[in-house]
Amino acid sequence: MKREKYMTMLFATCVLSYFMMINMSMTASAEDLSKYYGKTTSQQKIETFIFDLRDSYINEKKLIQYANELTELNLSDCEYMVKECKNEKLDIFLLLGVLRRESNFNPSAIGTSGERGLGQLMENTAKPVAENLGYEYHSDRLFDTKFNIKLTITQLVYLINIYDGDLHMALTAYNRGQQGLDDYMEKRSHANNPGESEYSLKVLQFAGEYKEEFDKFNN
Repeated sequence: MKREKYMTMLFATCVLSYFMMINMSMTASAEDLSKYYGKTTSQQKIETFIFDLRDSYINEKKLIQYANELTELNLSDCEYMVKECKNEKLDIFLLLGVLRRESNFNPSAIGTSGERGLGQLMENTAKPVAENLGYEYHSDRLFDTKFNIKLTITQLVYLINIYDGDLHMALTAYNRGQQGLDDYMEKRSHANNPGESEYSLKVLQFAGEYKEEFDKFNN
């Protein structure tokens, strides 16, 4: 009798322990799922933003490294270039295409008509752009890499905006001046894209090549 009573109690204890273990396991699993799925939308957005920032930071670093290897400008100037393009929402590969076509990335370049620096800016363009930015201007500053990059970016963004994103018109105007573009287009009124020029095509060719190179460089 005692043995049967003992066995009954032992069985009951085992059953109770089993159900307690199941309950604890389910609770732990629920907590894990809660941690995974139970985040608020705000928390999810914050995490996404953090990852986006991390990706952006990594991409910026690689762009700086790529620009440094391509142009042989110092890292500080390349970092400035990347950040200014980002701030002004300008495609950096387009800028690199312009700099390649204008000066072959030579900050000391002087053109036959007096153009100076990386973006081969003329004084009649550079001076008003600099003054509108609140910068003190003198022509030798165009040999300063960051100063020239800033003015070149500002002028490109301005032209892209006034020509409603037409890169051929913007680039041809950068090369010929706005009046020069008008005169050029008047002579080409029969063309599918009167603003297209050898200059704009070459810059866009360089930009496309640099984008492809960077994609390989980045992988």
